Amino acid sequence: MKRRQIDDRELYPALLLTLAVGVALLALWRGPLGQPALPACVFFTRWHVYCPACGGTRAVEALLRGRVVQSLYWNPAVPVGTAWAAAYLFSQSVWRLRGRRGWVLKYRERWLWTMGLLLVVNCAVRNALWFFRGVPL
Repeated sequence: MKRRQIDDRELYPALLLTLAVGVALLALWRGPLGQPALPACVFFTRWHVYCPACGGTRAVEALLRGRVVQSLYWNPAVPVGTAWAAAYLFSQSVWRLRGRRGWVLKYRERWLWTMGLLLVVNCAVRNALWFFRGVPL
């Protein structure tokens, strides 16, 4: 059985929808909800090891405040993924507005593998620092 590939006809609207939902949730969280505290990581609380997504919430908060270096420190997948998604959405939007002419950034599966590898390496480094040096996140 052949595996079906994701293509830009599906990814582009999905990312636009994700962006719209994210902006709406951020407005809701900052506005009517009054920025409530987010729960602690269940994975770390239970097993005292960092998961691949550990630091992601802090990385998003740092990125929203314009602190890119701090966001890279907390979880490098967040600013890297955000930059890739922004470049992808921008180039796809311009390409579509120009009548599908010119250069465009297209989705490739290697992007997904690169993000996965970045998450795994981040997790391994964080846990190695935690277990062997006692350095917390």
